[in-house]
Amino acid sequence: MFRKKSLLVVSAILTAVLVLSACGGTQTAGKVFKVGISEDLTTTNFWQANGPDNTVWNAYVLLPMRIALYTLSDQTNQIVLQAAADWATPLVPEGDKWSQTIPLKKGITWSDGQPFTAKDAAFTINTVLKFGLFSGNWQAWVDNNYVDSAVATDDYTLKIIYHTKPGIARTDWGVLQLPILCEHYWSSKIADAAKPLEDLVPPAANAPQADQDAYQAKVSDAQKALFAIDPSGEPLAGSFLFSKWEKGAYAQSVANSKYFFSGAEVVEYANGAYHESKANIYDFKAYGDLTGDKILDYKSGPFVQSVQYIIYSDQNAALLALQKGEVDYILNPSGLSKGLADQMKSDPKLNVVQNSSLGFRYLAFNLRRQPMGDAAFRQAFATLIDKEFVTQSVLQGVAYPLNSFVPVSDTAWYSDQATKWGYNADGSGMSREQRVNAAIDILTKAGYTWEGGRQPAWDPDNLQVVPGGALLMPDGNPVPALELLAPSPSYDPMRATFAIWIETWANEMGIPVKAKLTGFNVIVNQVFSKQDFDIYILGRNLSIFPAYLRDFWSSDQAQMGGNNAGGYISKDFDTLSGELLTCESYDTCRGIANQIQELVANDVPWIALFDTGIYETYSKTLTFPYTSTLGGLQQVDGMPWAVNIN
Repeated sequence: MFRKKSLLVVSAILTAVLVLSACGGTQTAGKVFKVGISEDLTTTNFWQANGPDNTVWNAYVLLPMRIALYTLSDQTNQIVLQAAADWATPLVPEGDKWSQTIPLKKGITWSDGQPFTAKDAAFTINTVLKFGLFSGNWQAWVDNNYVDSAVATDDYTLKIIYHTKPGIARTDWGVLQLPILCEHYWSSKIADAAKPLEDLVPPAANAPQADQDAYQAKVSDAQKALFAIDPSGEPLAGSFLFSKWEKGAYAQSVANSKYFFSGAEVVEYANGAYHESKANIYDFKAYGDLTGDKILDYKSGPFVQSVQYIIYSDQNAALLALQKGEVDYILNPSGLSKGLADQMKSDPKLNVVQNSSLGFRYLAFNLRRQPMGDAAFRQAFATLIDKEFVTQSVLQGVAYPLNSFVPVSDTAWYSDQATKWGYNADGSGMSREQRVNAAIDILTKAGYTWEGGRQPAWDPDNLQVVPGGALLMPDGNPVPALELLAPSPSYDPMRATFAIWIETWANEMGIPVKAKLTGFNVIVNQVFSKQDFDIYILGRNLSIFPAYLRDFWSSDQAQMGGNNAGGYISKDFDTLSGELLTCESYDTCRGIANQIQELVANDVPWIALFDTGIYETYSKTLTFPYTSTLGGLQQVDGMPWAVNIN
């Protein structure tokens, strides 16, 4: 779930919109890049696709059709220009507010031929604010806790106004990387949807709940109307244009003949220097002298006429199609298992690449329900999960256990100091006996008991747990039957495997957990759109800057459709994580990020489970400008349009 590089990314990743290119050549009529995917789109409406429907599958198809003011360099993940003509000015006081201005490139056009201007950027920002879009990527891109409004001071100068001074998380890594929508198309489309918001004034924080509910109902009505708009014929400025969607079968996009960056040359150097230019159009240099070894040198595409995203029932079906030549590449946020990767390596028609991951798979609780709302229960639950056993013994080392929500691969932000439930002081994983005893200790100290006084115990002779009675909560009532939602084995066998083992370990302790293995989109809808769940397992793709450490668990994301579907509420967290959005230097931001990792690890609203290196496979008929990148090729939002077909 969630944006690539984002949610996020995504990265979610949160989130650069990378529109990359292929290695030389010219666009060839008739070339079709066929991509296998395992889940259908849920919408083509970009407002919805980055809000409550913020899935990686929507992002795969829709993000490369957009451009932003700034993006990230391909290999070094440094911020570089995209639609912007130069760096944004520093923040300056403007009355009791703050502002910065951004100059835009001239000559960029929408696919209908009309100019791409600062009015489009201002419209996008102001629309997000008007409709109160807070879920998914919108919170990271246009955080209304900081962003006040935007205005085009002329056609090619954008001014962003902040009511509260933000830090780099919400400027450089937030609104300045916002994908831009077309003002002359959308302004009339949203007029009716915005009517419930006319003259609507947010109630005071201490207003009666009825007033707050009435206000939120009108905002919700407006959002639903916005999300219901059919975007057919929408002008776009990315490398490809949306063409067709046959639900349950495939989606298709076609090359944008007006793509501004087609033919641009990008060069990156080992010393960190970056150079991007287009003959007689623009020339941009940053991060040092353009000298020394080049680590990347390519020209921008696209080099295929169209891209088809063909939906398969599961990864095995997609891999069979790849081997038969029916598709050229498979998009999957989990990548391949090592076993499947080894199988693909033996196929002379395929290439297999491996990269470090930028994400995690996790378990999350609904804290609105008991006993999940009790931190002691969550800590005991985390203690019972033997990540090393599942990843090393059951999954044969194809995955590795995680104990932090910042991946080890993101070395600039990872902290090894957070509490690790189920681990000894020396860092080694507890034995099964130690886990059982530690979990019992946590629960009994918090007032839990077992029915009939029959506490579970470790049998040293048979090396197994002797189950006791049902676990009773501190109020004396038995823990109710709990449902653990997880993806099916056909979607992700590793998450399904974890779910089955977690069910076993919980029931040994008298916790009646039943794993329900189901469809990815089913889980997303039940968790984020309905918030009707007990426990679930999903995954996240992430951004380089860890602003997601706030976005995943902030109280303002606990509303319907928000990232914090489990309803974790902590004043300490909100205060600390808010500082992550106002810090202005790396050192300050890193210290705050470390404290957040420690706080969340102790409170356990989520449990980081595992991740894998990303294995990907593709036809040898394809050529990419590079295959080594943090998070894998599937993390690069523009990757499919970077390709050339030989």
